[in-house]
Amino acid sequence: MMAFKKFFDNILALGLSPFIKPRVYIDDYNGITAHLETLVLAFAIHKAYGHEIVLDWPELDALSVEETTVGKVGVLAKIGAIRLRQCDEQTFQTLKNKKIICRSEDGPPGVLDPIYLEVAKKVKIRSGLVDQIIKTFDLISGFPVVGLHVRRGDFALEGENHFDPASTMYPAVPLWWYEKVMGALLKHHKDLKFFMSANGDPSSYSGLRRNFDIMTMDIRSPYDWKGVGHWSEVHPVADLFALACCSVILATPVSNFSHWAANVLGRPSVALIPLKGACREQPLTAALSLYGKRLCTWRKVCRGELTEGISGFDLDRPLCAPAQTDWLQDAKAPF
Repeated sequence: MMAFKKFFDNILALGLSPFIKPRVYIDDYNGITAHLETLVLAFAIHKAYGHEIVLDWPELDALSVEETTVGKVGVLAKIGAIRLRQCDEQTFQTLKNKKIICRSEDGPPGVLDPIYLEVAKKVKIRSGLVDQIIKTFDLISGFPVVGLHVRRGDFALEGENHFDPASTMYPAVPLWWYEKVMGALLKHHKDLKFFMSANGDPSSYSGLRRNFDIMTMDIRSPYDWKGVGHWSEVHPVADLFALACCSVILATPVSNFSHWAANVLGRPSVALIPLKGACREQPLTAALSLYGKRLCTWRKVCRGELTEGISGFDLDRPLCAPAQTDWLQDAKAPF
């Protein structure tokens, strides 16, 4: 019986049978939110052409995704597969019956926009992690909370004195901007609490911990093989879902992780970002409200190419609220 199953799986991976659904695979590349962004295109392909979606992510020990299958993108899966790294409307029309390894985080707006939040709701988190997130925020129940997303690793600092979101593909935010904005928030919210989600070398943002009372998730990441670009001390799945509980997030512009926390998972959040020309003397800040918009819109607004959902932010009168954890009950995975 096992030999037959192995033979059947090999046939399936090779795409040799016209009676078996074609497959679209998403393998382990980049970080968790890159996987999630690619998932939207995979569901669009599934909806249009009936492909089975096969996921090969280490994070599936903490996540499950409805209407998908867990598998391996091994040698047999790669034989005859097309590598989809970009997908415009013309390319999308050619995908019927194709075996696909998908790494494209964008695609035709007409097929992706209508299903974006629908796909996000299919992503579930292990109940044990949900319980730990709720327990963490219960410690500060009733207090307003602001989230920080400090992205390091493959996000680079291009100069210490000024911020320019177009200076590099992945611009890191200087620590002084977080400090200036956090200090301004505390002036009018003496009881304000901060929750930080971060990656990369902890020493690169240790100054924030020295100068402010900041809480983090106490769940160590098991993914030591992610490399310096995506490595983090804290479990990235728990970090992401916890950050999404914050109604105001000091975000890293263009980051997928900030985007999914503020604009996709949970309730709508206001993302605060530094603007081009922000400096220590003038930490120019904008508020973004882009809930339900896709990553491409988020990145264009962050780089100053669009003004959709952007407004000035009065640092003296911020809108802060306690952590919103009620939505996590609906996000619990059945394991």
